[in-house]
This record gives sequence, C-alpha cells and structure tokens, in this order.
Amino acid sequence: MATIYPLVFLVRSEPTLQMMLSIYVTLGVFLLLAARNPSAHRSLIAFAAWSSIAHAATMAVQSRRGCQRAHAFCCSVVAMFAAIGLILLAFAPPKVPAHVS
Repeated sequence: MATIYPLVFLVRSEPTLQMMLSIYVTLGVFLLLAARNPSAHRSLIAFAAWSSIAHAATMAVQSRRGCQRAHAFCCSVVAMFAAIGLILLAFAPPKVPAHVS
C-alpha cells in the first residue's frame, strides 16, 4: 500500500506533486532501513521529523492564503505532517553521551 499510493500519483501530470512524492518515498525507504538501528541513524530521524514540521508550517501559511475551497483537506494534511514530525521526535532514540577516556 505504501508503494502503490505514491505510484498512482506519479503518473498524474502534476510536476510539483511528483517531485514531493519522489523525495518523501526516498526518505521513507531510508527511514525503514534506519529502523533496524535507530541509534546509529539519529540524525536521519531528526531530519525527517523537523522537515515534516517545517513542511506542515509552510502548508499552514499557504493554506491560509489560498486554499478556501479545500480548507478541510489542507488542515488535515497540515495536521498529518505535524503529527509525523512530532511522533518521530517523541520516539527518536536518546543521544548517547560520548565516552571520555
């Protein structure tokens, strides 16, 4: 399901959507690989979290400017990206202190 959904939208003629989906699908694959050893991939998880929060903030500002016809959809997408970012931050492994010799 996670691969079929983006592929359906990749065949549409919306270049911006194709670009965003290619970035998020690639990031998703690397996050799945990082899930095997989250402590070793803490910076990737942090990047995914903060980029999702930044995306949500950008979409929130843009939706206030021109998304009246689909306001409920815009709000749900903003909430989804914010939730993804916050969940990733909440479950990110703690920083391991460096050993002093």
